[in-house]
Amino acid sequence: MGTSSKNLTQKYTRPRVIWSVIAALILVIALFGIIQFSDKPESPTRPVAIDPISATGSMIGVKPASFRQISEFREGNASRLKLSGEAEAGAVIVLTNRGERLRQTLVNELGQWGVTLDVEDEPMVLEAQLYRGENIPSIRSEETVFRLPVPESEDIATANYTTPALIMVTAPGSPSRVIQSPFGGAPTSGPLSLSVIDYDFTGGVIITGTSSVPGRVRIYAQESVIGETGIGVGGRWNYIAGRMLRRGELEIRAELIPAAGALNAPTEPASISVPFNFLRPLSENETDGSGALSVNFEPLQWQVRRTLIGGGGQSTVIFSPDAAK
Repeated sequence: MGTSSKNLTQKYTRPRVIWSVIAALILVIALFGIIQFSDKPESPTRPVAIDPISATGSMIGVKPASFRQISEFREGNASRLKLSGEAEAGAVIVLTNRGERLRQTLVNELGQWGVTLDVEDEPMVLEAQLYRGENIPSIRSEETVFRLPVPESEDIATANYTTPALIMVTAPGSPSRVIQSPFGGAPTSGPLSLSVIDYDFTGGVIITGTSSVPGRVRIYAQESVIGETGIGVGGRWNYIAGRMLRRGELEIRAELIPAAGALNAPTEPASISVPFNFLRPLSENETDGSGALSVNFEPLQWQVRRTLIGGGGQSTVIFSPDAAK
């Protein structure tokens, strides 16, 4: 009786041991696959479909994709564009160029993402959509990255270009950030610079610049004061105006008013004047039909004009340092 009981126990114990070993092997293989997938920030072989129903901007509790660092560099004979930013941890970022899928990458547990792209000869209009899972609408970032190469044209051959392209980040209703200027810099007077003028198709204007001296910046149009703005953290200043400027050619001037007792305040007044052509809105037949983008190239300034999703449009004017008066 004792021997039969021992054999019966061995009969049922051995299969359980075998199945336990098999289950452990399956678990190890599954964990290895998860680790391998997590170690690859870019996954071109497993594309995620962009939900046709998408929301622009942030949803409650969700952090949409943003661009934090952008740089262009040479790798051998090729130019590369490195982009990184922040987004909802664990989500998938799908990058598009002029509306066509370009790359996707995972957002790590710290809410960071990054990709390196090949630079194209044609204008690049890069946008990011955040994808969190099936049946959940993707979230489109409000920011757009433009890379616009210097055109090969005899009409603008006299311009002093120092970089191969304009790279800037824009968002509707917000000041644009110039990452790389084809002119190599912006109009400057002592500690004061005037970087960009943005305006929308309704007539709203944003004038942006920097100052290494704290204080305020007074803005003039055709020698008439139109307002003042403070200089923020990091020396960046923005002046936002409604529909107060007429269409046509204007002279815009920024004047630095240093704070009392400010260190390194200039002994001479620091002011910058630039010629500004406030153009009428684009019509549908004035865009190039692929990304609704139009660029006015002039020797001392570029004006980037585009239509926006949902209607309206925005223009960004960047200036050569030689444009300053």
